[in-house]
Order: sequence, then C-alpha cells, then structure tokens
Amino acid sequence: MGRAGARYLVNQVNRERDQFRASAASYGTCCDVRLPTVIAMTATTSTAAATTSRHRALKLLLPAFTAASCLIQKAAPAPESGSTSAVVSPVADLRPAAEAAHRRVGTALMSGRLDDPRVRTLVPRNFDSLTPENEMKWESIEPAPGVFSYAGADKLVAFAAANGMRMRGHTLVWHSQLAPWARSLPPAELRAAMVKHIRAVAGRYRGKIAAWDVVNEALADGPSGELRGDSPFTALGPTFIDEAFRAAHEADPDAQLFYNDYEIEGEGSAKSEAAFALCKRLVEAGVPISGVGLQMHVDPRHWPPAASIQRNMARYAGLGLRVEITEMDVPVGEIPGTLDQKLQRQREIAHDIVAACVAVERCTAITFWGLTDRDSWLEDPHWGALRGRGPHRALLFDGAYRPKPIVLGVLDALAGH
Repeated sequence: MGRAGARYLVNQVNRERDQFRASAASYGTCCDVRLPTVIAMTATTSTAAATTSRHRALKLLLPAFTAASCLIQKAAPAPESGSTSAVVSPVADLRPAAEAAHRRVGTALMSGRLDDPRVRTLVPRNFDSLTPENEMKWESIEPAPGVFSYAGADKLVAFAAANGMRMRGHTLVWHSQLAPWARSLPPAELRAAMVKHIRAVAGRYRGKIAAWDVVNEALADGPSGELRGDSPFTALGPTFIDEAFRAAHEADPDAQLFYNDYEIEGEGSAKSEAAFALCKRLVEAGVPISGVGLQMHVDPRHWPPAASIQRNMARYAGLGLRVEITEMDVPVGEIPGTLDQKLQRQREIAHDIVAACVAVERCTAITFWGLTDRDSWLEDPHWGALRGRGPHRALLFDGAYRPKPIVLGVLDALAGH
C-alpha cells in the first residue's frame, strides 16, 4: 500500500472515530485517538497488496479503535475550588425519594445564587423546601426602624412558589445578625420593636411562608440550661418567647411556628434538656408552637448517636410537636483517613440521622444548610475553625455541582434501607 492507500485507510478510520465521538458526546464523553502508528504501518505496506490489505486492516482496526475510544479520553479539566474527586453518578434526585417517604427535603440559599442556571436547575429537582440563608434575618430585612428591605426574600419566595416548593422563614427573633439599632434599645422598647417586627415580616408573607423559625438559639451553651447571656432579649425575661410566638400566630394563623436551636439534637445535655423543658412549658401554656427545629450542624468529633437523636425526636413528638432537621451539614475535615474514607463516613453519619427522622412519624423534614460545599458557612475560616481543620466539604454536592456519596446515604435512609 502506498501513501494514497494509507491516506484512504486513515480517512476511513477517522470517519469511524468521528461518528463514535459524536455519539459519545451525547453522554458527556470526549474521546480522542491519534493514528501516527497506523500511518507508519500502512506507509510501509507494498502497493501490490493495497486493496486486500486495506480491507483487512479496516476489518481489524475498526473494532479495536472503537474499544480504544471508550478507554482513551481527554484529560478532565481541573476541578473547581471546593470540588472533590469522590463523586457518584448517576444518582437519583432527592425530591422524589423524600416525597415517597412522606418527608420534605430542603436547602438554604442566598437569593443571588438563583442567578446561576445550574442552581435554578439543581434545586427544584432535588428539594421541595427552601430556607433563606440570611435575607430574612433582622439586620437584613429591617436594617433601620420601620425600613424594610424585602428584595432578596421576595426573590426566594417567588422561586419557591414557581417550583412548587414549601418556603421556610428564618428567622424572626435572634440575638445574632440583629440590626444594631434594635440591639441598642432598652428592654421595654426592644419588646415593642420585636412585636412590631414580627407582625410586619410575618404579615407580609402571610400565606406564602408555610413555617417560621420564630425564636432562634435562645438558650445558652454549656451546663447552665439558662437563657443566653449575650442576647438582649434575655433581659425581657423568658416570656419574650411566648410573646414572639403569639405575635407570629396573629400575623399568620396558618403558618407552622418553630423554636430552633443547635446542640439540642440528642438527649442528656443541659442545653438539650432545657430546650425540651422550654417547648413543654410552651405547649402546656397554650402558646401556639408547632414544632422544634434541630439544626444538626454535626461535629463528627463528638456527636450523639443516632439512637439518642431518634429518642429525642420521639419525646418532642410525644408533646404533639413536629420535628424538623433545619440546618444539617456534616463536615469531614476531622474525620480520619483518606478523602474517600472521610466521604464514606460522612455518608454513614447522614444516613443514620435521616433514618432517625424517617423512624419518627412527626419528624417531617430535613433541610441542608447550603447547596454545594462552596456554599457552606464552614468555608469561612472563622466559623470553620469550630469544626477543626478543613477542608470540611460539609454538604451534598461538591463545588462542581456533582453529587457526593452523602447523597446515596440520604437516599438509602429515605427508602428505609
């Protein structure tokens, strides 16, 4: 075979390559095979045997080329910051699995994230509940007395409505991210401002927000079991909580109203017992409380076992309250082992927590605090230090919007496995 014959052979093989690559592209595969060795081989073949050799070579090379095309691929692009190499694909969406389990599954977002088309696609496919990460907190929504900034919150509410998602409001009364003007008020004026704020915000979203975290993190860390000393609301006395719930109920009688806190997930600690006693007192006093939010910001270094979490959920259910996991994340930085081992342990922890919720009928929803690892509050070094060394990779999707093994753990738990 001369150079003309060699060129014919190469062109035939390249046509087959191009057809295969076009097909593979529909599956997101990018195959590329170069043929210098074929050219060298065919250029030395005798011209007299050109026709026979040409067809024999095609017959032999094309099946081998097709197999090779499946194995030889262009190098993958460098992952985005915050992404992981341990991803799972394909994987089922979370939302249908949660619906089958009669639970809601949610995420928390800043409204600006909705400008990303990947977010607008991924969120409604996987979640049927949406929480504003910051844009309904007091300093954001009422930065000055009687001056309200609703644009970000409205954008999230509209997105939830357009995609058949429940909206959770977060949060009406919290000592942190409180507008400075409110923090500086004397107790009597703060009480009046609190009630006015609740009526204005909850009233604006009446019928649009299904559940509110009315009071957030009122209890102190540590062994005291008391109201926290760094909150200006503590000076109002414990009944400020009762007043906040009553004002929220007046503003929106159909909304479910929650007390929300962290490190109250298992039984036994002073803070956990104080939270249960608080909710029990509110129920017995006829305060319109619907449920308790267990934030579930997991610290793998010391965390209650799933059995303790389940028993804790069950005793709130025994009060007639709903239970929701409201801010879940599972950081892996301090989990020992390789990245794959860390992510496998993350999957197991998440599975066991979600399974505890599924086992308690009145545990009705699981919300994850952010969408991708890059969205996590633990990406901020100040807050990340609370969970030790990073990177924490605390959420369901990596920085490239790919599902991680933790998603499989959640799916298994929702399915009862």
